[in-house]
Amino acid sequence: MIKPLEKYSEFITQNPFTVLVIMLLVTAYAIQMIGTIETKKSDMKSMLPKDVDSITTLNSIENEFGSTNFALFAVEVDPSNIGSDEVRDVRDQRVLLYLNQLSELAIHTENVIEVTSAATVLKSINQGRLPQSAREVQELAGKNGLLDNYISKDYTTALVRIQTTDDVDLKALEIELDKIINEVPQPPGITTTLGGVAMESVVMEKNIGPDMAKTSLYSLIGILIIILVLFRSIKYGFTPMTTIIFGTTWAMGYVGFIRMGMSSQTSGVLSMIMGIGIDFGIQVVTRYRFEMANIPEIKERHPDLELGPKHAMAVTLNNVIIPMLTTTLAALIGFQAMSLGKLTFLGDMGTIMSYGVAASMVAAITIVPALVIILDTVDLKKYIKLFNRFEVENE
Repeated sequence: MIKPLEKYSEFITQNPFTVLVIMLLVTAYAIQMIGTIETKKSDMKSMLPKDVDSITTLNSIENEFGSTNFALFAVEVDPSNIGSDEVRDVRDQRVLLYLNQLSELAIHTENVIEVTSAATVLKSINQGRLPQSAREVQELAGKNGLLDNYISKDYTTALVRIQTTDDVDLKALEIELDKIINEVPQPPGITTTLGGVAMESVVMEKNIGPDMAKTSLYSLIGILIIILVLFRSIKYGFTPMTTIIFGTTWAMGYVGFIRMGMSSQTSGVLSMIMGIGIDFGIQVVTRYRFEMANIPEIKERHPDLELGPKHAMAVTLNNVIIPMLTTTLAALIGFQAMSLGKLTFLGDMGTIMSYGVAASMVAAITIVPALVIILDTVDLKKYIKLFNRFEVENE
């Protein structure tokens, strides 16, 4: 009776093209799923479980008093010409009028609950109207300590606080608030910027994609250089790379398929998956080259045996699959243990890395042997010539 492992090795070595086509179809579907990966909200609240005391308290506060999400307009004095009539004190009436316009437009933005600024405070204590002179402003400001929350002590910065709902679309909010800044005419000598904890989340979300691409590219190049130096062969150097290329693609495709989403904290897992996953490809190729090097010696002792790349790869798979399975299981146990902590992003990292390592192992025992057999047994030059001849005939 043929053992399952030997049966599997025989199938892979006898049907490399079939295996390659199946895996390419899986990869095409995975690439499609990668496009559906959503970016998850990245803030301190999302990193902790809901049953932690501080998060429970925060949820109670939000239920009682509304959301704690805030965005800010920071209005700063920034004169460029000495002796000009540019604003040099944010208590200037021109600035108060500007703050009032920003506040009135911001409150009408979707998902904004409340907007407060020095202008709204002054209006609330001055019968609904802004002070008409600098002296009046100073008198009112001196009577109400609340202005200290909106104007800096040196009178160079004023804030407009914008409270939003919990479920606000931060990207849409950023666009709308940027529009307000650009559309409302600024007094001379004033600069206005958008900030706040809510906007920090937007910046983090924007950087997830570029960061993943950058770290993945650097990892691929670094690993490729090491493997090329190790194997001193372009063919056997590039082949193990398919382990992490296909493995990470399948893993991220699965993340998209189950709609798990990515956050700024989990965006670095691709590099870690590559670092661990490349080991599987190196194991297969190294053992295969070892078996190929032993074939002449075996033939001397057994001249009747027909040995070649397929036999060497079958022996390779029979010997490496069990150790690779053991390594994968050990890694999965370790990564899943990360879910036992209270920080939720560590659990997410462990889960995604588990997918990546498992996918890299599958790639190492499917894609890698199929490619090696094709490259070592098929005369690719013959196919290239046929392809060129076909093109000439068509012309």
